[in-house]
Amino acid sequence: MSNIYNWQHIKAIWDQPYLLGKLAGKDKLTPMHSDWIKYLYFGNEDRVLLGHRGSYKSTAVSEIGTILYLMKHPNDRVAILRKNFTAAAEVVRNIASIMEMDAVRPLLELCWGEKWKFTVKREGKLELSVKKKKTSQVSITALGMDSGITGQHYDFILGDDVADLSDRLSEAEREHTKTVVREIRANVIDRGKHTSWVGTIWHPHDAYSILPTPLRYPVSATGLISPEELEKIKAKTTSILFSCNYELEFKNAADMPFQDPRMGIWHGPKLKNVKAHIDAAFKGSHYCALTIMGENPETNKLNAVGFAYAGNMKDWLPTIVQKIEFYGAKELYSEENADKGYSADIIGLHPRMRDLGVWISTYHEAERKNVKIGNYLGEAWKNIEWASETDPIYLEQCVDWMPDGEPDDAPDSAASLVRQGGFSKTNSFNSWGMWKM
Repeated sequence: MSNIYNWQHIKAIWDQPYLLGKLAGKDKLTPMHSDWIKYLYFGNEDRVLLGHRGSYKSTAVSEIGTILYLMKHPNDRVAILRKNFTAAAEVVRNIASIMEMDAVRPLLELCWGEKWKFTVKREGKLELSVKKKKTSQVSITALGMDSGITGQHYDFILGDDVADLSDRLSEAEREHTKTVVREIRANVIDRGKHTSWVGTIWHPHDAYSILPTPLRYPVSATGLISPEELEKIKAKTTSILFSCNYELEFKNAADMPFQDPRMGIWHGPKLKNVKAHIDAAFKGSHYCALTIMGENPETNKLNAVGFAYAGNMKDWLPTIVQKIEFYGAKELYSEENADKGYSADIIGLHPRMRDLGVWISTYHEAERKNVKIGNYLGEAWKNIEWASETDPIYLEQCVDWMPDGEPDDAPDSAASLVRQGGFSKTNSFNSWGMWKM
């Protein structure tokens, strides 16, 4: 065993686990992360910690915390649970890499009193040679919400970001996540042991709503993101999502008219009147939003797919044309107010658009955006089946839309297409009194 370290070093790391992160080159970790690790790993009841995005939760808690736990409990079985197995397996790979570092391996040898190796080292599974207790489960196992967990048992389970944007967009996904969380707590963790959960809230009824009261670390409490960087994040994030992910608060869902989009598939040949709309952007924090929509005579529903591209429309032109071709749109609408029809001209000059015979129609926007979105997308929302490949950022903008909130490029494009494409079923919106602005 190496004489690089002595027991004073180990005691210092047990007291301040972030120091182990420093040895591994994780220079962003602080004593605050030490508190997180000790709170979540060393207790006798289920615990929850919510931290804002970009707070190095996974690095500190999942990676460094797991190693620290096994330093003290080398015979235990630990499971890392994430949204899917691939994400969990990545954490396990990172743990293995840290443990094998020249700066870390000798520390573990001193702690365990012997040289060690991985007797199992494969995707999502690590078994330590110092684990003397023979069990079906190895030392560290990656689990996803998509994993088969029935019949498995662990001494400690860490749920890391088990809710994400898909939980925000889908009630079915939220309920599935909660079902797995309940199963983990009731039947997978060994009796007398505890689970811990770290993440970020996405919806008032996501999985964290059924877990114990959390410790909360909003962005104002950590100092990990500079004011300048935070302003950049705000510019590209809806105000509601920023409030959730960074301030760990949730605005009243009753004020959000476009919740729980109905997801499905793109029905292709069954559709008629397939048309598209582009909300172009050239600079600033706006997105290019592309919406494609058609009517499904079999269901009497609208079928739609949407994409949101950050940056200049000209950079995305080949992709936009490819989507229009793939989904079979025969007409494209583009507002001419801001750019005098420049966007339509650029798209129209693309040779593939001419080959496809796509008719490009420009229009002058005279309606206030809030009224248009509230009325036209409001009328159509529950009648739209969104293709599963719709860009999550696009749906996020729709779900989070509130009057005067930005970015709103996606709901603006969708509402414009409902109106311009003739997909509206009514000629008057007097019943939508809330949008008489």
